[in-house]
Amino acid sequence: MFQRSGREVFPLLGFETPVISCGDYKPGIGSPKVFPRRNVLPAIAGCLLAIASSLTPAAPTRPPNGPGATPSEPPASPDAAVAKLQTLSELDQRLNGILSDAVSALKQGIENGPPFLLEERRDRLDRLEKLIRDPAASAAEKYRRVQEAYRVELDYARSVEAYRAVLKIGNDERLVDFLSIGRLALYYQTLDGHESGIWRNDLRRWQRLSGEENEAIARGLRTARKLEPPQLMVLPLPGPKSP
Repeated sequence: MFQRSGREVFPLLGFETPVISCGDYKPGIGSPKVFPRRNVLPAIAGCLLAIASSLTPAAPTRPPNGPGATPSEPPASPDAAVAKLQTLSELDQRLNGILSDAVSALKQGIENGPPFLLEERRDRLDRLEKLIRDPAASAAEKYRRVQEAYRVELDYARSVEAYRAVLKIGNDERLVDFLSIGRLALYYQTLDGHESGIWRNDLRRWQRLSGEENEAIARGLRTARKLEPPQLMVLPLPGPKSP
């Protein structure tokens, strides 16, 4: 039913994900309709409903009494019932594989993106991976939890967060304040406000900012904590160094 047909860039999450196509759909002349990863969950639900309706036997009707009544159809053979169960089992395995790929793509995006709230996000993924591997969990629950995890990650792109955590740079560990501006930028500032830095995702390391930018980071932290009213913030952005 489902097959890989290429890859697509997920703009908000910042990583590539495979796309799938529903091979039974043939819109006239041309290739099958392609569903991007952002539409994979509605596509799965639609295909499941279509398959379930075709596999569910219709309720038997009582034949009319009296002369001329047509005899009722014989019940389905055991072989037909076994074939339907086997089809459902294969569909469940394929769906489980698609959900596993979705979780792997989400994990890759977290590891390759800005390292904000890493412990919280990794814990969520660990719980999700255990659920996907659990044979006792229903497909509906797995689907719901994967959709929920993607929604949480997408919400990060529209949020401004300020939190306190341990900053590790080499062998040095310090408790600092972090300022996360969606997926656009991630900053840190020491508790005394004398040192600030920005995450360079292209270099996969922290870059220390000049002392003149400490006040801008401090103002951003106060705004994110709602200690100051919302305002236009002028902050340095990550990018290649000027020549």
